[in-house]
Amino acid sequence: MENHAISDDQILHRGEVILNGFIQEELKSCESEVTLFEQPGIREEEEEETRLLQEIALQVRRTAQTLQRDTELNHAIDSKWPLSSKDSYWKLVNKVFEDGVISWERIVVLFYIAGKISVKLASAHLPQRVRDIVSWTLDFFRRNLLDWIREQGGWESIIACLSTPFSQMAAVFLSGILLGGFVVWRMKRNN
Repeated sequence: MENHAISDDQILHRGEVILNGFIQEELKSCESEVTLFEQPGIREEEEEETRLLQEIALQVRRTAQTLQRDTELNHAIDSKWPLSSKDSYWKLVNKVFEDGVISWERIVVLFYIAGKISVKLASAHLPQRVRDIVSWTLDFFRRNLLDWIREQGGWESIIACLSTPFSQMAAVFLSGILLGGFVVWRMKRNN
């Protein structure tokens, strides 16, 4: 698909559907009652789009599962708890892209962070804050990732990128580097 054929609205809509689905799956793990969206009935002409989004979501979840073993990343997320504002959330997610490099693996790290924080908020019985995380993450997408995703050919290109075990390992490696920087920054700030 050519880059100009992909609209910003389509990229943002797909990103929202994938993010909502990812967070909703994370919330199921803590048996949360928070519902981010209702699943409408699928019309026949939407079946192909639905299958594509399900495949993308599957690749994102598989890659994110490898991040569960990253104790440094999980510690960094925990250290931001309780999350006090959009600014504190953005400081955390900006660390993922601090060096200016955007990749699908880093976008998965962003999904993972949003999901883990959403679970913490749901467990604390703060459903509106979960919706805030979704809104803030979509705002981050809109401001910082939209052009890059369009240049890659849209969300479809994430499937080929993340379908290899190397990409999943790269996401873990990148999160480790990210966290190392975050820990050093925290230590300098506390001194």
